[in-house]
Amino acid sequence: MRIYELCLIIHSDTTEEQQDQMLQSIGEIIAQHSGSVLKTEKWGKKNFKYVIKKQSKGYYCFLVFESETSGLKEIERSIMYNEAILRYNFIRLENFVAPPTEPVPAVTATEVATETATATEMAPETAPETAPETAPETATEVEDGTDTETIVAEQASETKE
Repeated sequence: MRIYELCLIIHSDTTEEQQDQMLQSIGEIIAQHSGSVLKTEKWGKKNFKYVIKKQSKGYYCFLVFESETSGLKEIERSIMYNEAILRYNFIRLENFVAPPTEPVPAVTATEVATETATATEMAPETAPETAPETAPETATEVEDGTDTETIVAEQASETKE
């Protein structure tokens, strides 16, 4: 089975229940052809750049699913007979990464700066097994003659005074 993405542009006069019913009927067709819906997204009502079938607005919906190719023909046939669907497009995806089930922890800028400063200070041969408890937050490069030296921001402020 292959993974596909279906983009639908639905008429602006349809209700939320009618949109859900359309997506559910497409999901049933996919299930009949031994497939499954992996992800459903509704982007809401958007303005068109160009008029489509005398409409200037429409609802955008996306389905990511896996199915056999025979399922695509059946889905396309049902979409063509539905007058509420203004446009549709199938895209075959090479691979699909499902969204994470748990939220990914956010990394703060100071943690990133600490990790990069620690990584640049340590040579790969002499890197200790544990990271130092305190690491400089930022580093400033100062050119002194022909050599370039890296000075920690705290030390730089002390030398200027």
